[in-house]
Amino acid sequence: MYQNSLSDKVKDIMLSYREKAYFRDAVVSVFNKDEVFFTLSFGNTNENTLFDVASLTKIATSTLILLSINEGHISLDDKILDLIPDLLAFPDIVYRLEHTKLENLLTHTSGLPAWYPFYTSNEDFYHVLNKSLSLPVEKSMVYSDLNFMLLGLLLEKIYNAPLDNILSSRLVALYKLGNMCYLPKDNNNIAPSSYGNLIEEEMCREIGLSFNNWRKHEPLIGEVNDGNAHYYFKGVSGHAGIFSDISAYVKLAQLYLNSDDELLNSSMLEHTPSRGLGWQLGERYPKGCGHTGFTGTSIYLSKKLNIGCVIFTNRLFFKTRNTKPIDDVRLSVHKVIVDNM
Repeated sequence: MYQNSLSDKVKDIMLSYREKAYFRDAVVSVFNKDEVFFTLSFGNTNENTLFDVASLTKIATSTLILLSINEGHISLDDKILDLIPDLLAFPDIVYRLEHTKLENLLTHTSGLPAWYPFYTSNEDFYHVLNKSLSLPVEKSMVYSDLNFMLLGLLLEKIYNAPLDNILSSRLVALYKLGNMCYLPKDNNNIAPSSYGNLIEEEMCREIGLSFNNWRKHEPLIGEVNDGNAHYYFKGVSGHAGIFSDISAYVKLAQLYLNSDDELLNSSMLEHTPSRGLGWQLGERYPKGCGHTGFTGTSIYLSKKLNIGCVIFTNRLFFKTRNTKPIDDVRLSVHKVIVDNM
């Protein structure tokens, strides 16, 4: 009865927001550490549909980093300049990251800028990173894609393998997550994410940088929406690029809900205001933690309540830059789940 009642309430919320054009397609799953209570699909999707999960990629990346710490390859206190010696060739980078530790990248307290369009330059990553430092120094917690670009590169150094292979072998296969990958080969059941890069085009204009190879304003299906991930990293990066069905992220969340590992459990707690190790904390995630993705995705879990929720939407799939605040949807769904515990 509880599950049916909650399912109806979540369904009503999602249908209401869909009718108000917050998104076109969506899949929602609610679960605990042992079972999936229900999975709901809306629009032209089913529970096997792949979504561009955007920054939920960061949770896969942070999980791989935590696992590599447990394997003894690295530690939270390691300095980034020691872990990635290529950075030492750039005095400005050395100056900015001299005291930055691995934990600072995971908690977004490295001082790096929130975003920079690497694809506007033809130079290698470290040269463009150096160029990005012309932006103001961030003195507090600033959520930055650049932190997780570095973490992706670090994983490749640790395991001497491409990041997509690391994801496949050391996370997806090892923990039997299922359909989660970079560069999906079959576009038959993938939700469109957006019409080109309407928002990112404006972001580049706002900081006075030009780019001449934008994709057409046509549906993106099976190509990552994020500009840096697509144009610069060719679809594979630590900050964005993963495509997944909802079940794979449910299983990843259940890995944390079931964990008795000290580091994984610590990662879900506050290490700096509103941040765990990879995870976000705050009112969006009642008595727990989670993460969001720019394309309209989110993951929420509460170990205290033994509950989790993954929401995949394609909130950018409208021919406008002025999309509606998908956080309204997330907050409504998370609240009704907690209220009906």
